[in-house]
Formats: sequence, structure tokens, C-alpha cells
Amino acid sequence: MILLALFAAASMAQASQAAGLLDATPETYQAPVVRPFEPPSDFGRETEAQGDVGGDWRRSPLTHPVVVEAYVGDYEVSPGDVQTAYDQGVAQAEIDADRRAGPLDGRWRVADADGKPLLSFALTDRGEGRRIEGAWRRLDARAASTADGPAGPAGFDGAAAVVPLADGELHLRAAAHGWSGELVQNGRARAVTVARPG
Repeated sequence: MILLALFAAASMAQASQAAGLLDATPETYQAPVVRPFEPPSDFGRETEAQGDVGGDWRRSPLTHPVVVEAYVGDYEVSPGDVQTAYDQGVAQAEIDADRRAGPLDGRWRVADADGKPLLSFALTDRGEGRRIEGAWRRLDARAASTADGPAGPAGFDGAAAVVPLADGELHLRAAAHGWSGELVQNGRARAVTVARPG
């Protein structure tokens, strides 16, 4: 039985190498800074109005859908202290993650010297020398053997960033608005600019 398991593991390793798959990011899972919202067990069945308003404001339990026109006045209640603290925690976690992110983090669009879009790619760059990886897809109408694929793992060679693609590499240097550099394919380099989409 153990012998069969070893054969299965060996054949899966060979299959993944043959398919050209990238290794997974070698980092262990870390729990999120802020837990996702978990509604209480009486969610939708409470009879006392939520929020900081005192008095006898009541609402009946939700038993069927209610159209917006059926509401009278304000139908959103003020958030309580717990909801406010949760929202502040989520906002702070996002600010902290953005601050720690490296310069290549996010979505990018690659255009040639004439401004014609060539590629779109998204990278995860968590900074601090960690692995930079993502995916790309072709935007030009030119027929190509590969229309999309993994991007990376990228790295820095001095001040230049090198992003490997399935059929080439991007060699980038920081510019005023994004990056500039060359897209190297089949031994030929062409000038490109890389900027945020939109």
C-alpha cells in the first residue's frame, strides 16, 4: 500500500513538472488581522432596532422580503460600537497592507511606444524581499501561441525589475507614472510603458 502511494506521488510530481506549473508561494497561512464579519445567531430575528437611538423603536422580525418603497423615512440605522470598531479595523488593515506592499503590487497595463495596449498583468508584491508573482494576458489582436499565463516570480536586478512571462520577459525601470522599459520576446526587445489601467 505504501509503495502505491509513493508511485502516485512520484507520478504527480513528474506531471506537474511536465505541465510547467510554478511552485506555490512558500509561505504558511496567517490568520487575517481582522476576522471576517460573522452575524450573530439571532440575525434577522431581532425585534429591537439597531443603532444608538434609544427609546421604544421596534421593528418586527423579517418574515418576507420588503421593497424599498415600503420604508418610511430612514431605513438605515446607525452602526453600533462593535460595527464601528470592525469597520475601523478593516480600514486600518487595508492601509497597513498598502503601506507594506512593494512597488509592483497591483494591476498593470503594458503599451508599446505608440500607446497600443499589448498586455495586462496583475502582480502580488508584498514587499520586504518576498516573492513577486501573478498572471498576465495578451490584449493585442496579434495571433500568438500563448494568450495568457503566469507572471514571475519577478525580481530586481539593481534598479531594474525583471518580470518573466511565458514567451518573454519585461525589463522595467521606475518612471514618473508607472514603469518604462522593454518587452523582450524571441530575442527582440521593444520599448514599452507600464501604467495602472484606466
